[in-house]
Amino acid sequence: MSTTRILIVEDEKIISLDLRHRLESFGFAVCGTAANADDAIMRVEELSPDLVLMDIMLPGDRDGIDAAYEIKKTSDVPLIFLTAYADDQTRERAKAAEPVGYVLKPFKDRELFTTIDIALYKSRIDRQLRHQERTMAAILNSIGDGLIATATDERILFMNPVAEKLTGWTGDEARDHPLSEVLTIRDGDSGPLTFGMPDLERPVSFRNAELVNKRGDSLNIEGTLYAIHSPDPTGAGRAIAFRDVTHVKRLTEQVSYQASHDQLTGLINREEFFHNISRIVTDSLAPNAVHCLVYIDLDQFRVINDVCGHFAGDELIREVARDIPSVVDVPHIVSRLGGDEFGFILPDCNLESGLRIGRTIQTALYRRFTWGDNSFQVSASIGLVPIDSSHAPDAYEILAAADDACYLAKEAGGNCVRVYETTDFMFEKRRGEMQWVARLQAALDDDRFVLYSQWIKPLKEGLKPKREILVRLTELDGTLVPPHDFIPAAEKYNFMPMIDRWIITETIKYAAAQRSIEGASDTFCINISGGSLIDDTLLEFILNQFQLYDADPASFCFEITETSAIQNLSHAGTLIRELKERGSTFALDDFGNGFSSFAYLKHLSVDFLKIDGSFVKGIGEDRIDYAMVLAVNDIGHALGMQTIAEFVQSEAIIDKLIAIGVDYAQGFEIARPVPLEPLGNEESEELA
Repeated sequence: MSTTRILIVEDEKIISLDLRHRLESFGFAVCGTAANADDAIMRVEELSPDLVLMDIMLPGDRDGIDAAYEIKKTSDVPLIFLTAYADDQTRERAKAAEPVGYVLKPFKDRELFTTIDIALYKSRIDRQLRHQERTMAAILNSIGDGLIATATDERILFMNPVAEKLTGWTGDEARDHPLSEVLTIRDGDSGPLTFGMPDLERPVSFRNAELVNKRGDSLNIEGTLYAIHSPDPTGAGRAIAFRDVTHVKRLTEQVSYQASHDQLTGLINREEFFHNISRIVTDSLAPNAVHCLVYIDLDQFRVINDVCGHFAGDELIREVARDIPSVVDVPHIVSRLGGDEFGFILPDCNLESGLRIGRTIQTALYRRFTWGDNSFQVSASIGLVPIDSSHAPDAYEILAAADDACYLAKEAGGNCVRVYETTDFMFEKRRGEMQWVARLQAALDDDRFVLYSQWIKPLKEGLKPKREILVRLTELDGTLVPPHDFIPAAEKYNFMPMIDRWIITETIKYAAAQRSIEGASDTFCINISGGSLIDDTLLEFILNQFQLYDADPASFCFEITETSAIQNLSHAGTLIRELKERGSTFALDDFGNGFSSFAYLKHLSVDFLKIDGSFVKGIGEDRIDYAMVLAVNDIGHALGMQTIAEFVQSEAIIDKLIAIGVDYAQGFEIARPVPLEPLGNEESEELA
């Protein structure tokens, strides 16, 4: 099989080289590169690649979408857009070019490979379908179906060449033989198919039939039986038109298999698993019927992916998919639900047996996984749900309950089995997420959010401390709800833009009042969510608040996460540029999750890099965490940015950060979050 040849169209040399390296590691051949639209059009004509990876933003008068339009006029080469832009206008323009893929930067190796693999597969299928369409047209024009004509007594009178080929009989051999002897057909549903029928009022079709021909070959066929009417009884009879659909059936079965199975493991996928749960739920309504659903989530999988890469993670997934079915000693249906999650349906299995099997799986998955020089302890968090007439509202709720149980098993430290109980407070709390919609709206309407702040301490002389603004929600009974309880629901149900605006207004109002009373204000760091970042009216809103409260924009540092900034690069760039022109500063939060983001730093004129706390808290013991913190700090300084380390939990970590040269530190060792103190109150938490 020839190697797939790919043309890269990318004006950034570093990204182009990185793409080349990735593609070649996947086994593809990079036949060439182009850096602008005109060059791309010319290179496609010269090289005739199998696939084009096209960046949208290219230098010159025409961008990647314009180039794609021109290429489409003269070539059917499939094309995938690779871009950081996901705005509606760009997407709509891109659709007109009919790409086979649209991948947002930054992307993971597996995401890139899967997109390319599926795109190539779709392209091959499209070519096959176009070929079949041309073939079928030619068949219809030349009576390409097999055609057999019989007398009323079923004796064969005529066969065309296609029928001769399919049955293995020549026309002369078959003449006057009974139809059932020449055309031996079994219906896939009802057995042998006979054609001895009374006069037909209308054509009768047959499908899913199997023809065993004279050579012993088995073919899948479909066709239609027609009546031949004639005033002369000797001219009446039957006509059977049929065609070989073996290849089409196999292709359909292949597509059906791929639609219902996970490509990496060969196990059924989430959608097919859900169909099986629906069937089990229906069955559980019968008296005395009881089944179990087991939901498995691997512990440490993300660590393995982050440290060793996705090839290592894929190998662990394959190992688990191969091993866990063998330890289940009862009938079962197993699925890879996605990522590092697996599911088992245990039909006719009571809770006691299901718990035994869950613990058997837990024991089997407690193992060491070695990749290169790295070794990891792997375990699993397992959720178990009984399915009977009292625990089977519908398939969605059953799967959600299993997910809840698995989540709480992981919350308990992992490597354990948790059984779902509807009366358990933890499950009620977990399942109450939908209730947050009404609760968040009520909190906004009643002004029940509360501002907190946490000091950010300079680690070098000459730098001013800062305060990050945080938020809490006050329940009707006065109970304070921490952000990790309501922020996920707020993000999921699009409440964050409204909450962000409340925080921005209250913080600007507070800073302006502080400056009026004390002559100056602190520097306040305000988080901007991804939902707010794509809001075209956010900039105008912030500027209006500055003007309304006569606030100094220099008193504010706006924080955006690395992920949301890169996914919304255009919006982020505009917001940063406009507010920095007025004196505000910007910090890139949780930086370090993806190395691909380094290439985007030059497009994001931020002032501070906040080093992701997952690396900071481990720098005392983990050499990889230490190296990550060192690398992010060095890159930030090289680009003229100051660095802030999050999750600082000990004096030892502070010493390490000072040695590395980090500029600021934030965490419980520095100061805990406290309510934003009333102005004029001199009792406030001191920096550690």
